[in-house]
Amino acid sequence: MKTNERLLSARILIFSIATALMVISYVIYQEYSDEIQSKINTAITETLPDLDQSLAQL
Repeated sequence: MKTNERLLSARILIFSIATALMVISYVIYQEYSDEIQSKINTAITETLPDLDQSLAQL
């Protein structure tokens, strides 16, 4: 195998793995997006307790 063929094979393999990971990440995000959003909102409101009042005054 020439160096160019090895480099091409490595690039294809890396691209395939990256694509598979992106697809898996997207599926997981779609499955748990509501739960993630709820946890983020809870964390923000606990960190900033008077956030609702501050926003209401604007």
